[in-house]
Formats: sequence, structure tokens, C-alpha cells
Amino acid sequence: MKSSLKKLIALVGMTVLAVSSLHAQDSGALVEALVKKGVLTDQEGEEIRADLTKEYATTSAGKLNVSSHITQLKLYGDGRLRYEYVGQEGQNNGQNNSHNWRARYRIRVGADYVFTDNFKAGFELESSTDNDSANQSFGNGFGKSSINVGLIYLQYKPWDFVTLTGGKMKNPLYTTDLVWDADINPEGAAEVFSWDINDQFTIGVTAAQFNYTENSDSAGLTGSSSSKMLDSWIYAGQLPMTYKFSKDIKATFAPGFMTTTGNNGSTIVTGSPSITNTVSATNLNVITAPGDVQFKLFNQKTKFYWDLAYNMSGESRVHQTYGIVNQNNSLEDSVAWLVGLQVGDNKKKGDWLVGVDFRQTGLGAVDPNLADSDFGNGNLNQQGVKIRTGYNFTDFLQGNITYFNTWNYKENIATTGQTPNNVSGLNGVNATSRLQLDVVWKF
Repeated sequence: MKSSLKKLIALVGMTVLAVSSLHAQDSGALVEALVKKGVLTDQEGEEIRADLTKEYATTSAGKLNVSSHITQLKLYGDGRLRYEYVGQEGQNNGQNNSHNWRARYRIRVGADYVFTDNFKAGFELESSTDNDSANQSFGNGFGKSSINVGLIYLQYKPWDFVTLTGGKMKNPLYTTDLVWDADINPEGAAEVFSWDINDQFTIGVTAAQFNYTENSDSAGLTGSSSSKMLDSWIYAGQLPMTYKFSKDIKATFAPGFMTTTGNNGSTIVTGSPSITNTVSATNLNVITAPGDVQFKLFNQKTKFYWDLAYNMSGESRVHQTYGIVNQNNSLEDSVAWLVGLQVGDNKKKGDWLVGVDFRQTGLGAVDPNLADSDFGNGNLNQQGVKIRTGYNFTDFLQGNITYFNTWNYKENIATTGQTPNNVSGLNGVNATSRLQLDVVWKF
């Protein structure tokens, strides 16, 4: 009787534990611990293990079979409905003026799986081919959108302080959308090293080699060496550092450098204006210095953040890459910067967030194919504000409002008498405005 009672108590406790942790398929470790403490005999432990395994097999989670070398599987996704206004005032006597309201949607579904032997992998599918957006617009005659691969990566962690990743991955660099649009998942390889010097200070080294554009090896072989189409690569290095002043206060600073080699022979599919002529990957040697300070304000998580990008080849990019030969270069053409403040966080029901930043993007400072496609409608030579707010109606349902307002810092750059390389897609506007009303749900 006493033995049966012990088994019943242990079985109830372990069943509750197994149900509360949906991924639990085998509670052998806990059974073993109870056996070692004398709560259960060896035979009772084996009986409980068999009962739990049998019970788990009848649940929906138990019907999902994965290979034995997969120790953890996480399925995730999100959907978004957006109503958006996009407007701009063009340069040169109102050319390129446009104003439009549109409804859009986005869906992303993915999986992360942890293997044995310190490996991890994952993939994500999304509803667009653009490098910087998964959005699709309604109103296409009820047509269907395609599903495309947004992520596919393999990761290896040989030691606690080393992470090696290859494939199409989440951006391993600490950055902001001043330089990298948050929706871009670069392709190539990355090596991340991180060391905890003590309980307060962490320092790291990040190196990345991204295959930007792939060009045919035979392209341009009959021409001069200067006209041959080379693959474009982005090489980046960064030294992220974090210091914890207290439980609620910490600062992060991540100086780095990024250079682009080769040239662009293939079109870059982006949601914003792009420059894809055969020299568009040249003259990009950018020093970056993003960072933030996190603290609490009125018991709310708060973050003051900044970013700075200086292209050491900014003048050459304006004159040679873009072909704006009669533009007097100034320091602001080679510099992009932002400062911002965010209060609150969106994690669970009732959470809210408010954020604002001001930024300026120099004409030759950053790559317009990589920077945020919403600010200034993706154009360079812009300065202005981004204001956003969000509220969690439930743990999974969130509403967001984002507003952009920008204006140029130099007017009418595309002057008569020159033939710039697609300059209208880079600085063809005097001012822009964009309002986004979003409903997002996660699963």
C-alpha cells in the first residue's frame, strides 16, 4: 500500500512536470534522481518511466517524431496586416511626386533545431523575394504570393566562447537600420567570439564574410580586366563590448569596419531604390560605431541608442560610383548618424513601447541596398525622424504605429548636363512621409 502511494505521488508530480514542459519526452533524469534519494525503488522508477512514455505518446506533442540527434525543436512564425501611406515630393520642379495608401501583408514561418555535438540549424520561409522586406500588397486581382527561403543556416559551437555560422543567417553584427535593414538576412559565413572578463564586462570579436552578388565567371572575359564582372563580397569586423554598471544599467559599444569588394553585375532585389550598375559595390569602406545604454525610467525598460557610419571613400562614391561629377563634396556626404530613445518593451500582454530617433544619411555614406528601406523611402541625402509605438493586446497579438518624416539636406543634386548612374533612385526626392498601421500576431 505504501509503495503504491509513493508511486502514485511520484507519477502525478512527474505528469504535471511533463505536461508543463511540452517538449518533455523522457523524464529519466528526474526518475533517476528520485531513485537515488530513496523515494522510489529501481523497479518503481522503471514502471513510472514506462507509464509516462505511454501517456506522452497519446498527446499531440508525442505524435511528432524527430530524429534522435535532434535534442530540441522550436517552431515559430508571425503574420502581419498593414495599412500604409507613402508619399514623397520630388526634386526638379516636382518630378517624382507620389502619394499612395495601400494594404499589405506578411507571413513568416520557421524552425530552429538543436543537434547533438554542439550543432544547431534552422530555416525560415517568407512571402517575398525582396532582400529587405517580406511584404506583399493586396489588390492584385486576388493573386497569390510565392513563398521563399528567408533563412537557411548551420551553426557550430565548438566552445562556449565561439560560434561559427554558415548559410543565409540572421545578421551577426550589432547594428541599427541606419546601415542594415532589420529584414535583411545576409549570406556567407560569420565567426563570433565572446569572453566574460568578469561579472560586469564582456568583450567580443565578430568577423563576417558575406557573398553580396554572384556573377558569372565568364562575364567580361573578352574585355579588359577593368570591365570583368567580379563577385561582390562584404567583409566586416566588429569589437562588441558590454559593461554592466548594475542590475538595471548596462552599456554596449561595438566599433567596427565594413568593406565591399568586386562589383555588381546582377540586380539586387530590394524594396527601396537601388543602384545596380557594374560599379555599385565599389567605394564602400565604412567605419561604424553603434551603441546603446539601457536603464529603467519610471520602472520601464529604457534604451538610449546611437549609430555612426563614416565612409572613408565617400567622395569617390558620390563622384565615381554615382556619377554626380559636379557635386561639391562635404563631410556630411560621407557620414550617416542617428540618435534615439526607446521606452518600454513588447513581450507580454499589457506591455507597451514608445520610441523616437533622428537621423541623417549622407549621399555617399552607406549602401542604399542595405540601409532601411522605409526611412526616406530608401533614398539617400535624407534627414528626419522615425516615431513608433506598440501595444500588446495579448501575449501573441500586438498593434504598432510607425511614422517617418524626412527631408533632404541638399536640394536638386541631379543637375542638368550630367548622366548620373541611377541617381534619381538615390536622391530624387526633396521630402518623404510614411505612416504604417500594423497588427501582428505570433505563433
